[in-house]
Amino acid sequence: MPRIVLSNVRVNGAGDPQVVTVADGRIQSVGAQAPADLGPADHVEDLGGQILLPGFVDGHAHADKSMWGEPWARRTSAPITMEQMFEDTLRQWEATTTPVATRARAFLDKCVTYGSTSIRTFADVAPEIGLDGVHGMLQVREEMAELTDLSIVAFPQLGLLRKPGTAELLEQALRDGADAIGGIDPAGVDGDASRQLDVVFGLAEKYQVPVDFHLHESGELGIWLIERIAARVKALGMRHKVSLCDVFSLADPTPAQLAHLGSVLAEAGITVAVGVHGLLPVPDVKALHAMGVRMCLGSDSSRSLWSPWGEGDILSRAMFMAYKCYWRRDEDLEFALTMGTTLGRQALGFEACDLKAGDVADLVVLPGEAIGEIVVAPPQRTLVMKRGKIVARSGALTAGAAPGSGRTS
Repeated sequence: MPRIVLSNVRVNGAGDPQVVTVADGRIQSVGAQAPADLGPADHVEDLGGQILLPGFVDGHAHADKSMWGEPWARRTSAPITMEQMFEDTLRQWEATTTPVATRARAFLDKCVTYGSTSIRTFADVAPEIGLDGVHGMLQVREEMAELTDLSIVAFPQLGLLRKPGTAELLEQALRDGADAIGGIDPAGVDGDASRQLDVVFGLAEKYQVPVDFHLHESGELGIWLIERIAARVKALGMRHKVSLCDVFSLADPTPAQLAHLGSVLAEAGITVAVGVHGLLPVPDVKALHAMGVRMCLGSDSSRSLWSPWGEGDILSRAMFMAYKCYWRRDEDLEFALTMGTTLGRQALGFEACDLKAGDVADLVVLPGEAIGEIVVAPPQRTLVMKRGKIVARSGALTAGAAPGSGRTS
């Protein structure tokens, strides 16, 4: 099989330039010299000393909500409450005529050009919406199979118990091919945490799928809910199969609460997706990491009626996180990046890519002198590879990877 040789790249931005050879979707070798047996069918890319990174992981996206490519939507609702957000969600579903697959594909294509080679996205499920969001995302998952690993969470955005019929729709979504089941604010939205957990974990156990909760409850209530979720995880043997995002109780805990939560999360093997919300402090991710908590970054809702912010760039999320934490040391900026790459892959169970021989060739090349520099000022991605195929160059999908062009090449 022809090989792709990435010449003159600095692996993780460190050391002297190396030559990385890719074949059959995997890294074949990393060394100072190109393979001696290069043939005319092999393709060499001289990348001029640029930085080579593992592909980015987006652990919390809402591609079905994205209005990327649509006319600008004027947002007028205030204040920000869950009820108002629910109304905005329904208003968007009622007003938007562009198919979910079209809107989501436009957004996710952009994510790929930014280097996201693995993405977990939620798809809204509710009686008013039906399964349009899930089915649209299933179509996109098939279309983009060679561009990114797309994992779909069937998500009761408007609540589960408060919307009769939602549980049945969630089960049908899993039958139809959704990869995971979601939950939302078991106490704050549904008012009966135990019953929501019964439904969500019951379906997860029945269909053997992961679970991912949005957990906006803060303070003692949020802590209590994490404890309850952790207890279910242990009872069902679901370690490393449950994730939490929008974990507001982690935003500003006391030192004692942080130590307790870190212990609970690490012991249960629960992943936390950090979204970097404008209104909230960033969790103490370095302390949580030191306690053994698995974490990733997420783009959350981008260009929807929920939020005008976001464009699906996980490197920019790392920048925002570092900025909000006012990290100055290079080692801290480097940690911010690893949350979007290797730590994210570990946290969500995507195949490892440590830039070693044998690893899957999910790769990003971009200009810069150091990791700290690219976190502070994210540059355009020069090249993105998915399983050894070049799928994007200089901010655009390659010709063989664009919508409607068939399989990637």
